[in-house]
Amino acid sequence: MGTGCRLGEALSTRWCDVDLHDRHVFLPDTKNGTSRVLTLPEPLVAELKKHRQIGVGLVFGRDEEPAAPFHFRKHWNQARTAAGLPDLRLHDLRHDVASQLAMAGATLHEVAEVLGHKSVQTTKRYAHLSTSHKQALTDRVLGDKL
Repeated sequence: MGTGCRLGEALSTRWCDVDLHDRHVFLPDTKNGTSRVLTLPEPLVAELKKHRQIGVGLVFGRDEEPAAPFHFRKHWNQARTAAGLPDLRLHDLRHDVASQLAMAGATLHEVAEVLGHKSVQTTKRYAHLSTSHKQALTDRVLGDKL
């Protein structure tokens, strides 16, 4: 939710690739076959610092088997049910990051860079403007012209 990274990227992230001082994560192998740098907002850095480990272990590893990715489905299902969002998918959070960035004024190129898209055409399918954002935009730009 704070990075826009893919689930596979999050689950394969190792502590040795996390730089909490400079607030970024090096992703050596992404879905599209390239490496990229994932930037971390300060609140996420603060949370990661609580769980920081040294070495090559997974950031989201299992307690009983740190080299294996954490099984999150049960916890995810409980959280989305408690939030009243039973149909929310983890991938929807990538779309939300794209939309939040776009509504804050980021260009499609900038959003593509954050999400790790090779094509801005892909990014266009991710970034959606909320109705309230569109209303505020048309009010601001067109309201006094009518």
